[in-house]
Amino acid sequence: MFKLLTREEEEKVRYEYVMRRVIVMFSALIFVLVVGIIGLLPSYVLSDARQNEILERMRVTGNAGQSEDDLKLQSWLTKINNELQVLSPKLDTDRPSEFIKKVLDNKSTNIKLTGFSWAKSGDQIDLSINGVARDRQALIAFQNKINLSGQFSEVTLPISNLAKDRNIDFQMKFSPLP
Repeated sequence: MFKLLTREEEEKVRYEYVMRRVIVMFSALIFVLVVGIIGLLPSYVLSDARQNEILERMRVTGNAGQSEDDLKLQSWLTKINNELQVLSPKLDTDRPSEFIKKVLDNKSTNIKLTGFSWAKSGDQIDLSINGVARDRQALIAFQNKINLSGQFSEVTLPISNLAKDRNIDFQMKFSPLP
């Protein structure tokens, strides 16, 4: 029957079919949206109410626990700041690394240094070196180099260190000159 219509009427019928299809599609889309909103609205309202309740509880209980944490954090921060002030470069005027470098510059290959000690009492600085010398002559030469360097006070080397001939354990004590 569609073929018996004239061209103008055929165009009108196609236009009418297209419009009805669009209206049916929009009606179906609106129906799905309405059903979705009606189905999800109660759960949205409940979850929003729960979220608000939890936020309120956290606000109430959070203030009580937060003050203890704040006090702990504040004391920790104060302690760290005090430790950082102790390590401040302006307080490090003695420079033990310079002492070690000066001693290493005077060391020969026959001397093996095993330890350094730095003690300060008031303005007096006492330095001590532990090590092993290959022989007696190497130990005496090392002592003389340090004495002649002019950077340290008189080196004290116990005589008991010179009792052995080889692999002599020693400990020297001296002070840096200003």
